[in-house]
Amino acid sequence: MVSARDAGGPLALARLLPLAGMRLLAPFVVLGVGAAVLGPLSTVPLGRLVAGGGFGALSALLLMLLAQELCTALREPAGAAVARRVDGVLRARVRAAAAAMPPARLEDPRVQADLRLALRGHRGRTAGAAAVAVAAEAGRLASAVAGAAILSVHVWWLGTAALALSVAQNRRITTMLVGPGGVDSVGEAGQARRRADYLADLAGEPGGAAKEIRVFGLEAFLVGRYVAAMRAYLAPRVRRRRSVVRGYGWVLGIQAVSACGTFAVLSVHAAAGRIGAGELAGCVVAALLVFAYGAGGHHMFDLAYGAEPYRAVTRLLKPVPAPPPAGTGGFHLTGVTFTYPHAPAPVLEHLDLQVRPGERLAIVGRNGAGKTTLAKLLTGLYTPAHGSATTSRAAVVFQDFVRYPLPLRDNVRLGDPAFDGTDADVLAALAAVDALDLLHTLPAGLDTPLSRAFTSGRDLSGGQWQKVALARAVYAMNAGRDRALIVDEPTAHLDARAEREVFERLLHHTRGRTLVLISHRFATVRRADRIVVLDGGAIAEQGGHAELMAAGGHYAHWYRLQADLITRSDP
Repeated sequence: MVSARDAGGPLALARLLPLAGMRLLAPFVVLGVGAAVLGPLSTVPLGRLVAGGGFGALSALLLMLLAQELCTALREPAGAAVARRVDGVLRARVRAAAAAMPPARLEDPRVQADLRLALRGHRGRTAGAAAVAVAAEAGRLASAVAGAAILSVHVWWLGTAALALSVAQNRRITTMLVGPGGVDSVGEAGQARRRADYLADLAGEPGGAAKEIRVFGLEAFLVGRYVAAMRAYLAPRVRRRRSVVRGYGWVLGIQAVSACGTFAVLSVHAAAGRIGAGELAGCVVAALLVFAYGAGGHHMFDLAYGAEPYRAVTRLLKPVPAPPPAGTGGFHLTGVTFTYPHAPAPVLEHLDLQVRPGERLAIVGRNGAGKTTLAKLLTGLYTPAHGSATTSRAAVVFQDFVRYPLPLRDNVRLGDPAFDGTDADVLAALAAVDALDLLHTLPAGLDTPLSRAFTSGRDLSGGQWQKVALARAVYAMNAGRDRALIVDEPTAHLDARAEREVFERLLHHTRGRTLVLISHRFATVRRADRIVVLDGGAIAEQGGHAELMAAGGHYAHWYRLQADLITRSDP
């Protein structure tokens, strides 16, 4: 793309225009050039007409004015089409980059803010709109330069002076409105506006938090917070707008004085006979073109607001190091230390772990011990800050698995969309996790959308969704025979009977394959080949169930505690 130094500048934004393709760009350029040059050119037939020209001068003037109006009117929709195409290309690139990002980077709040800017724009302006605005501003400047040149032909110094003053006024107006600290500057209000938008979305969304908002009566609370956030956002802007109105009055006053001075100089030269009536008429039109640039325009907002999304795009599209190639079957972590951004201490520290191909390994530990972090390191989703991690291709089920609002068939096949599986493969994956009974509850079977947002859709219970997520992972594992299976709390939403049945089926289905099972339910993991106990960011114990029970350490204590809670009868 471009260097960080010039990202968001006019030249960098102009380089985006070819992304629209010649079919859209060529008409936009032709119309822009026509709108820019026909105004100055119309001074020629106007001068001839005033000087006594006949029907030919009048016809030429009318044709030029009509052509200019036509070009100006058609330039806007042509520019909108170019902006949409440029934005479409950039959004596709950003989405592809986001899909390939390591989760550690994707979870960075700064990256999340950049994604919102790149995909949604800022205050309705996008990078494509900014690129089109650069071309439009170039056209306005070209008209002003041409007008100054016409003035200089007759009064050598007048064109240069008028143009310099007009450019200075344009820059001053831009600075007051959208420059650093300006009334509509981008940077200062971003956080306050995002907070207000978040509260508005939270209070109005149909799902997600809607149930708790109504149960706990949070409507008034959220509305009050939204009003406070919007006041915090708007109050300084209102104060700055008042000061800008005063400053804007001074700028317009100076512009009026300069315009009067320009017309006075032209009048003096006309009275002295140095320019004729036709030349005077052309100079007046030329002066108006110059001063029109000094008055500013809406393109300054497109440039200022659209440049920020483009800067976000350039940051998101910066190349990142490619992950190391995945192995087959096993995993190997050596001296691994991992710390989340802004966290005071590492989650895992100097951890060594080897998972042999074909081994069925269980990882247990208290909440916050780093089990899920370890799963993401094993899959290569996280990169350790220190140490090395050799990963393998794996099908994974995380605690926060995704509930896709798609038909059941697609929910399972998303485990490996490239695998040309049949319904038999989908049913086999469902059977492997004891989920075939779902078909009896769904009116259209595999074709039933798993969302109430659809007329014929159905929602599932937490346990049913967990089985669908497990079936998706099994489908992916079946699609790639060299894939391991990693499941993080695979039965957290299931009752004891369903948990036992699912785990027995998983053990049978993964026979001879690498299985990494992460759980806090010790009865689930006792049949694993090896059990690793995490505590304090490191491996505290490891071994088979019987070996760890005999050792009488953390595992034995937690196992007996859970067993006692399950078997204890009420007095």
